[in-house]
Order: sequence, then C-alpha cells, then structure tokens
Amino acid sequence: MPDMVGYQLSVVLTLGGLCGVLYLVLRYTKTIQQRRFSGEMTVVDRLPIDQGATLIIVTVKQEQLLFSVSSKEVRLIKSLNQ
Repeated sequence: MPDMVGYQLSVVLTLGGLCGVLYLVLRYTKTIQQRRFSGEMTVVDRLPIDQGATLIIVTVKQEQLLFSVSSKEVRLIKSLNQ
C-alpha cells in the first residue's frame, strides 16, 4: 500500500511540473508575439454605415488608409495622407 501512495505522489508532482512548464512557455510565446506584431497598425476610427458595412481608418507605418469593410469584402478606398 505505501508503494501506491508513492506512485500517486510521483504522478501528481510530475503533472504539476509539466503544467508549470507549459504555462511558462505559453507566457513567453505571448510576450514574443506581442512584441513582434505591436505598433505597426492601429485602428484610428470606425463608422458603421449600414447593416454589415463599416468605414475604418487605419494607420499603418505613419500612413492613414480608409477602408470599406463588409461581410463579403474589404476594399481600400483612399490613402488619407495625400
């Protein structure tokens, strides 16, 4: 019987350690992804026009672009920096 308790304790500790390692890997990859993809593009303003149609102003690398977004397509209307 004491052998079974040692086995169960070993399994619980191993699973706890594995969960801890997976948690640390997840946190590390999230911070790398946020650093890699942040700052390049921001949504400045959004204006709903109709059911399922929206105008969006987006800044990409210091250039502002006006997009029309619907459920079927995304279309660049105009560059606003000209």
